[in-house]
Amino acid sequence: MMTSTATPLSSLAEIDKLLHKFEIENIPDQYRAYYGIKRNNFFASIQGFPEMWQYYLRLDAIWMREFADLQNARDAMRMFPLLLYFNAHAKMRAAMELAFSGCMGEAKSILRDAIEFVAHAHTMISDPELQKTWLSKNDGNTALEEFKNAFERQKKAGMFKGLDELHKTWGELSETGSHANISAIVDRFVQNTADDHIEFRLNYTGPEDHKLWTLSQFAMLLTCSMMEQTLFSDYEGRLKLDNELMRMRGEFDKYKEQLRHVLIKRYKVEPPSGIYPPPAARIYRP
Repeated sequence: MMTSTATPLSSLAEIDKLLHKFEIENIPDQYRAYYGIKRNNFFASIQGFPEMWQYYLRLDAIWMREFADLQNARDAMRMFPLLLYFNAHAKMRAAMELAFSGCMGEAKSILRDAIEFVAHAHTMISDPELQKTWLSKNDGNTALEEFKNAFERQKKAGMFKGLDELHKTWGELSETGSHANISAIVDRFVQNTADDHIEFRLNYTGPEDHKLWTLSQFAMLLTCSMMEQTLFSDYEGRLKLDNELMRMRGEFDKYKEQLRHVLIKRYKVEPPSGIYPPPAARIYRP
């Protein structure tokens, strides 16, 4: 992906202009084309969607502020679930970096994992005894069945109880990111038909539809926000005492709604929606 004013990345020589000497020397040609475009997508995305990037950074700062507030835990039963929230945040970062790089399928799959960790942590907060069940999963068949009953079976009424929106999104990301089905590849699959042949392609990185790419990014960020809201709710007794955090969350909510209206107006669709004219993207195909 590139900005609209940039020179198209039509050759490996042009891609190499964007890379450091170390990258050129250590990454072979057949991989460097993919790597270079994916890398450039990330930077061009920040340049082309500054408001979206700012939205993400503000949310990430809130997560980190909350983790700092909770580093000296007073309730032992809430310590282990916090580790799962750490892992959810790590996956959120990886997912959004991939999303800004134009790798939406992979981004959705990892974000689905992040939601699962949030749901598991929330369940353990609600019932601390389930921490033993979670930690004992590999201690034999009986322990495995107890784990499945608590965390895998009847998910909506079980580990997603009270998290209806996250459960809905988890299901959508399962179909569009994680599971092997047509919904997971339709956005990157391309068919070109000529008089004498049909060409099938699959885009490794870079969007065919810029509008859909932007909408998907914003939807993912809304999901990341819901995950943060679950964290705050589970540890509200401590977190609400941080006046600076409360200010950050309040300003973030205002910014989110302002951005939502900008996106709706830009693409003339119901929220979530797009933003400023996206940069011209490049697509890597092996």
